[in-house]
Amino acid sequence: MDNVEFDREPPANLTTLVIAFGGWIDAGRAATGALRHLVRDLPAERVARIDPEEFFMFTQERPEVKLRDDGDRDIHWPKSEFFAWNPGEGRDGLLLFSGPEPHQKWRTYTKAFLDVAERSGVRRIVSLGALLAGAPHTRPVRVTGRCTDGASRSLLEAWGIYRRPTYEVPSCISSVHLDLHSMPSRPP
Repeated sequence: MDNVEFDREPPANLTTLVIAFGGWIDAGRAATGALRHLVRDLPAERVARIDPEEFFMFTQERPEVKLRDDGDRDIHWPKSEFFAWNPGEGRDGLLLFSGPEPHQKWRTYTKAFLDVAERSGVRRIVSLGALLAGAPHTRPVRVTGRCTDGASRSLLEAWGIYRRPTYEVPSCISSVHLDLHSMPSRPP
């Protein structure tokens, strides 16, 4: 697979992919923080990463320099990582993904992303996100959901969180992933 580096072969029973992208759709790092919490608490092991070289402008998403105990420095590049949680006993597991929203080549990035999902047996994608909005502390925070699966939509409607999209705005990368994942045949 181009642009993907595997640490090991992912299990083929990771039927649900949970994704969180940093940036515009991650107010206060709520989505990526929730994903990091899942990775840490399940615990999940990294199985793959997308090489950042083709997808990021490093003047916008800068690598970080960290000092080591010996005084030398390490460069940490933007990370787009997949983690696997396999509960064992033949049960379905989770594929977890976290990374910054790429700056360019979204179709190529999405193809690499969905190839990992397909290789892992993913049938459903759950996208986490957070937007800044006024929310008084005396009222519950609004949670919304959207899906293409009728049974899941009915469940979200029963919970009172399904909202049919009624807006047309600039998109984010998670919308591209979700829309291309739900297509019968993905474009190259």
